[in-house]
Parts: sequence; structure tokens; C-alpha cells
Amino acid sequence: MQDNSFTDYIVYDILGHIPDIRTKKMFSGVGIYVGDSIVAFVAGGELYFKSDAALVQKYTALECHPFTYTKNGKDIALKYMSATESMLEDRAIMEERIAEALSLNNKE
Repeated sequence: MQDNSFTDYIVYDILGHIPDIRTKKMFSGVGIYVGDSIVAFVAGGELYFKSDAALVQKYTALECHPFTYTKNGKDIALKYMSATESMLEDRAIMEERIAEALSLNNKE
């Protein structure tokens, strides 16, 4: 049985006040959506925010790292950046990260 306590903490305790926030199982984790737009996901006990090139630079400067996986012996990094522990402890920053990710969906 999978332990969903970290995901539940993020979605219900920290972000639960955001209208229309929900989760959906995906590959080896759980996607976090606002309406029909994915904004983040949890995999391997970490939270990753949807990002673009500018946000990757911003988050890298904040000591975040990209979600990576290995395919055919090569590491592949996606434009989803990790949340730091200090981000997880600050609801305002978490709301800002979700808003940034949501704005990316509006550009697509």
C-alpha cells in the first residue's frame, strides 16, 4: 500500500483552500491539478512544480533541482522543479509557486 501522507499534507493542509485543487494518479506519483491544469506532482516523496526555462533558472538559484529519470542509460530532466523545505513551510510561497505553474498552463 502506498503512503499518501505527504501528498495529503501538501494538497489538503497547505493548498486545500485553493478552489478546484485536486489530485490524479500518474506514472509513479500523483499529479496536482487546479481545475484541468496540472501545476505540480509528487513523486518519490518530493513535490515538483511545473516550470518553464525562466522558472527553472529561478528555482535553481533557490537550490531546487529538476525531476529526473533514467531512460536507456541516460538521465532525463523534466521542467518540473523541486520544492525546498522552506517553501513547504510557507503557505504564501506555495501559493506563489502554484500561481506561476498555473500561468504556464494559460500560455499553452
